[in-house]
Amino acid sequence: MSSSGGRDIRPSILRSILGIAVLESRWVTRQPGWLIQDAFMALSFALILWAWGGAEAVKSIIIAWIIAGAWSTGINFVGQDIAWARVYGKLQMYIASPVTPRGYLLGLLASHFAVHMPLSIAVLSLIATALDTLGLIPAAVAAGLLLLPCSVFLGLALAMRIRKHTNISAITNPIAMILIMLPPVFYPLAALPAMLQPIALMVPTAAAAELARSLAGYYAVYQPQLPALVLVMWNIAALVVASRTIKWGHE
Repeated sequence: MSSSGGRDIRPSILRSILGIAVLESRWVTRQPGWLIQDAFMALSFALILWAWGGAEAVKSIIIAWIIAGAWSTGINFVGQDIAWARVYGKLQMYIASPVTPRGYLLGLLASHFAVHMPLSIAVLSLIATALDTLGLIPAAVAAGLLLLPCSVFLGLALAMRIRKHTNISAITNPIAMILIMLPPVFYPLAALPAMLQPIALMVPTAAAAELARSLAGYYAVYQPQLPALVLVMWNIAALVVASRTIKWGHE
């Protein structure tokens, strides 16, 4: 889009990201209690696992919490936010503006990370420090970042193709929950029988958790190359699906 003098008036990608992030995170000033809930959820899970399984059980939740957060960010947060943006006409507003799809998506992610991630990571870091396992945090974050594109692309595809947008949570919530709770995310892959381990590793959330454990040297079955390859393949497949279903400005 250009002005009458031929000057490009499209905002820079950084300005687009910051603008979307600010607009999409304003709710936290009205509902800050959600941040306290995030922190206490992580702390409560840690205390429950400490009571039942001791320090080793708590170490597992540090990895699982970050992996679960990365998966839910794309499937739940991005998917549901875009679907509801379509209901209320916000998406059409962004489409009509000079904001690009990339700027919109990255702005959504930035708003989520800015609001939810700092406090949760701080709580998990305190727990890891108390258990002398602070190295679990960067390993889990690295694996979570590799999982994130897959979850975001799938969340986008679901949000843009669902016919009744208000039903988005009925689709994304089960997908998010099943692929977090059933595969070896909150428990190690090594706990499964040997014949099931390669099958379980094909699940993206399980591959991310195994990658984190392998990077941290914590109850890993496989070297990091294999789970990383699984995640790369999932990212490629999810990108293909998203590119075939998403058209910026078209239903």
